[in-house]
Amino acid sequence: MASGGRVFPFALVTLFLFLISPSPSLSSDEDKVNLSVYYESLCPGSADFIADYLVKAFETDLINIINLRMVPWGNARIDNHTGAFICQHGEDECYLNTIQACAIDVWSDQKRHFNFIRCVERNISKGGLESGNVSAVYQEKSSNVAALKVWESCAEEQKLEEADIHKCYTSGRGRELELRYKTETDQLIPPHEYTPWVAVNNQPLYDNFLNFIHHVCKAYKGGPAKPLACNSARRGVNSAVRGADEAR
Repeated sequence: MASGGRVFPFALVTLFLFLISPSPSLSSDEDKVNLSVYYESLCPGSADFIADYLVKAFETDLINIINLRMVPWGNARIDNHTGAFICQHGEDECYLNTIQACAIDVWSDQKRHFNFIRCVERNISKGGLESGNVSAVYQEKSSNVAALKVWESCAEEQKLEEADIHKCYTSGRGRELELRYKTETDQLIPPHEYTPWVAVNNQPLYDNFLNFIHHVCKAYKGGPAKPLACNSARRGVNSAVRGADEAR
C-alpha cells in the first residue's frame, strides 16, 4: 500500500507534463515553410490551382508546417498617366484582386481568408462572372456588379462579415495593400514568368508548382516528425493547369 501511495503522485506529475507538452504534430512559427502564391483573380490557371490543388494543404495536416502567403497582383500594372490599375483580364480582375487583398488583411487567419478566396476562384473556374458565360470574365469594362455578387455570396457562404471588406475597398486601404503586393511581385528574383507563380521559401517552383507538397516537405526542417501528408506526396506531378497566364 505504501508503494502505491508513492506511485500515485508521480503519475499525476507525469500526466501534467504530458498535457502541457506541445503537440509533435504542430510546428513552431520559425520552423514553418513559407509557401507564396503570386496570382491574379481571373486567371484560369490561378483559379484552377487555388480551387483544386492548393486546397489540399488544408485538407491534410500539411497546413501545420506552412506559412501560406497569397499575393493577388500577378501581371497587373499601373497606368503612368492616371495611376489606375490595369489588369490582364480587365476591370473585374483589378476589383477582385483588391477585394482579395482586403480579405487577407481583414481576415488574417490563413484558413479564413483562403476559404473565401477559394470560393471566389472556384466560382470563376466553373464559369465566369455572368450566367456561366466565361467570356464575361474578359470584358475590358465592367460595373463590377457581377464580381460584387460573386464575392458577397462567398462571404455569406463562409459566414464572414462583408462590411469590413467594403470599408477596406472604399477607404483606399485596398489600393494601399495592392501597391505593396505590386512592389513585392516586381522585386521577385528571378522575375515571375506567368501566373500562378509559386515559391517555397522564396525559391520558385516554375512549372512544377502542382507538386508543391513535395517541395514543402523537402524544405521542412522541423521535427520530430513530418506531417502525414509528406508520406503520400508524389513526385513529378504534371503542372500543366488550364490557362496559366504569362507575364507581360
